[in-house]
Amino acid sequence: MEQDRELSESCGVCGKPLDDENVSRCLVCGRWFHMAWSIDALVENCGRIWVDPMSSGIGFICNLCIGEHPELKDMVMQPEPPPE
Repeated sequence: MEQDRELSESCGVCGKPLDDENVSRCLVCGRWFHMAWSIDALVENCGRIWVDPMSSGIGFICNLCIGEHPELKDMVMQPEPPPE
């Protein structure tokens, strides 16, 4: 999976470069995108958090897939923006 990450050095949503820490992979399309992994991260999230109520597991879905599949909007959470 890390090898796949090396092939995509830019965000599949906004096109800006990805860093080594604040990145996630979309459960729907497989795109790599910006997702802050701490409240101090200075990146704009290009996706949202998906929570499976049955297993309490989490995953991530990019904003493009959320836009293409409106039914997903009720199943995802928007992370809080980093403090200014």
